[in-house]
Amino acid sequence: MAFCSKCGAVVLDGSSFCEVCGQAIDTDRILGSSYLSPHPATKEESIQLCNILLSKYTTYEKLKEDIKDAEFQIKKMVVGSNPPRYWLFRFYWPTFIVAAVACFVTTFVFAALIAASGSDAIELAEAPGYLSIPITLLIGIPIAKARQNRANEKLAQNDMMTTARANQIRAQIEDMKRKQSELSDELQYYKELIPLNMRNKNSILKIKRALDLSQAQTIEEAVEIVKNPRGF
Repeated sequence: MAFCSKCGAVVLDGSSFCEVCGQAIDTDRILGSSYLSPHPATKEESIQLCNILLSKYTTYEKLKEDIKDAEFQIKKMVVGSNPPRYWLFRFYWPTFIVAAVACFVTTFVFAALIAASGSDAIELAEAPGYLSIPITLLIGIPIAKARQNRANEKLAQNDMMTTARANQIRAQIEDMKRKQSELSDELQYYKELIPLNMRNKNSILKIKRALDLSQAQTIEEAVEIVKNPRGF
């Protein structure tokens, strides 16, 4: 596998330019390059190797954080085998209030009609008022049921969308883990050069800084400076 000498990005076989920074690719230099070796011979090649390692460790750490964030999202999005649904009573209880109002209004209307007719049998108005209660309650059942079904259908649709999104994130996690594994395998090539506790973006930046400031002429010297700063 080859890398751009400017930004350290992976260069596809046969490419004439780096797809990341646009750097022209010298095929002969890439294939026979010493800067991909874990022991570059010159300062320039050491800096080029630092760029490669910096790019890889930056990508690796970003993948690690992205995987962590994605897994946290999954935990919040999991839909159980028995997802919550609305009970019928949630939509039916207002019917009792409507029935009470209907009883009062019906009784009042019939009482007014009886009084207007000149009859003294006002108590007869109570019968249709009481009768309106069960009628209202019966009418309220299918209405509440329809509202319950609409609400539960909406919940089911939301669950389906959540499940689909969770599956999409799982696929992204698997892809990121695959890329992370590939990067880890590539970085194993440099494990003898970079100590375990320095295999991270910040340490590589310090190594590159030591080279940029001419405190070291090779990456091995820069590693020693970063590892033992008081010794230099």
